[in-house]
Amino acid sequence: MHESIDDICKAIDENLLRNLELIEEKININVQMEKILRDGYIELAKAKYIRGKESISVLQIPIDDDRVVTLFELETKLTEETGKIVPNFDISLKKLDKIGNEIQDPIKWFGVLVPQSLRIAQKRFQESLYLIVRAANIQAEITSVVDKLQSLYFLKHTSYSTNVSKK
Repeated sequence: MHESIDDICKAIDENLLRNLELIEEKININVQMEKILRDGYIELAKAKYIRGKESISVLQIPIDDDRVVTLFELETKLTEETGKIVPNFDISLKKLDKIGNEIQDPIKWFGVLVPQSLRIAQKRFQESLYLIVRAANIQAEITSVVDKLQSLYFLKHTSYSTNVSKK
């Protein structure tokens, strides 16, 4: 795979740097997600204050399981890198349900004229879903980089042991 210990050390350094970049990116996404979720909960509280606590609650959600359909579809693709299977996630907005009917926007469960703050809260929570998927993809890549690092450390150790025993 690698010719010398210097090449192995260089590959280890590159993977360590990539790992640090990924960790920084994941921390930034977690901070963004925290801010967006906080804003969503504040907007939801505003909507409850405007309309009253009973008009926006769990009681408006339909009990019938046929009417409750998710607006998003999670797609998982598995790719193979260096013998390891790495998942890659993607999320998309669905237009039709399994039967082929158009999906009703869940915000309509709370009435026709809902407060603008409720619509904003919905958008914030939807944005957080996209960030969650990005964070999951970054975590999968971090796991892949750590696996590569472990194999490189093992290769370095075995290569170093054979070089020392030859001398």
